[in-house]
Amino acid sequence: MTVDQLTRPGALVSGQVQFSDGKKAAWYVDEMGRLGMVAPEPGYRPPQADIPAFQAALDRELSRLGL
Repeated sequence: MTVDQLTRPGALVSGQVQFSDGKKAAWYVDEMGRLGMVAPEPGYRPPQADIPAFQAALDRELSRLGL
């Protein structure tokens, strides 16, 4: 997981993530604190086993950024 140097418009923080199936997605946290994802293809869902690891990495990054 990476954090963008230049945050997406309308987001507090944004970045990229690569899941275990090799697919990449953009993620962002909006001004209301909601997590969003921009999927690589319509209807894409990351592997269920990747979700806890992504959430933990996101929590670490948000804490590091003071959010």
